[in-house]
Amino acid sequence: MSHDDERSRAAILRIIDANVNRCAEGIRVIEELARFSMSHGPLVEELKEIRHTVRRLAGEIPGFPLEHRDSSRDVGKDSATPSEAHRGSLADIARANFARAEEALRVLEEFGKLIDPGKARAFKELRFRLYAIEKTHFLVPSERVAMPRAPFLYAILDRGIVSSADVPSTAACLVAGGVDMVQYRAKGVSAAERRLDLVAVLAAAIETMIPVIVNDDCELACEMGASGVHVGSTDCPPGEARRMLGPGRIVGLSVHSEEELDRAPLEALDYLAVGAIYPSPTKPEAAVKGLEFLRLARSRVSIPIVAIGGIGPSNLSEVFDAGADGAAVVSSILGGDVRKNCFTLRQIIDTKLKR
Repeated sequence: MSHDDERSRAAILRIIDANVNRCAEGIRVIEELARFSMSHGPLVEELKEIRHTVRRLAGEIPGFPLEHRDSSRDVGKDSATPSEAHRGSLADIARANFARAEEALRVLEEFGKLIDPGKARAFKELRFRLYAIEKTHFLVPSERVAMPRAPFLYAILDRGIVSSADVPSTAACLVAGGVDMVQYRAKGVSAAERRLDLVAVLAAAIETMIPVIVNDDCELACEMGASGVHVGSTDCPPGEARRMLGPGRIVGLSVHSEEELDRAPLEALDYLAVGAIYPSPTKPEAAVKGLEFLRLARSRVSIPIVAIGGIGPSNLSEVFDAGADGAAVVSSILGGDVRKNCFTLRQIIDTKLKR
């Protein structure tokens, strides 16, 4: 090993050492809340097991850790943000320490890839276990995401139509135009670009609390703090999505046939997307199921149903008349003047609300 390689490995091990400690310290604070505030024995044991696993995984890395620890020369040891000096409640303490532990696990995952990809995958799995614990046990009711009330307008921000440069302005137009829910859909786009897009979409929706749903990618939805995820029959199973997101977030599933409808795990879902109702310019290959399939779905399930596929001003009313709670729109809202399109569709829905 060259001198430069040795220096790089030493730096990586120092990073791993620092983040193992950050992670373990954050989890230990959460353990104390689970023990003394919640009196939740099984949760205490699960958190303890995760904390010990983090240290065990790091300890199995050759050369880890103490010979590379050099706290006295750590240029970041004295840095702090103003928020670190203040906690207003036990919930604030929980949020801060979950963030600390989850961020540390992300660092361990990334730098672990340079030394031991297997350990990196294990750190990633632990991070998602923490996400699930946070959402299941520590999400307060005011932070839980609710489905919009029917009839609602569900806009799909499709990167196949909207360029990366236009994502922020399009998201802002959708929110200002009165949509009730936004789905971010990006096929064939890099993970880094999807993260940047979602930062803009979430920022646009934050003031109005409109749910922001991520298409297909459960991990990205968890990582970015999105309101939920939408999956298809060949994507992440809804039950797994629910475990990752926790009970306070939204999980939706697309169904395209009577067989898929019958197999849908309704207990894990917040809504079903049914379609294609009409021929779709964004998915011309999709089989057209028509209003009869929508009526069939309505007769069999009680959870909200979203109609999708070729929906626009000319047929929006009839999908609601056939039993849909929401209408998902893509090209009819993204093509041309987005604000004007929103206004047109919003008028139709508001007229139905007044009846």
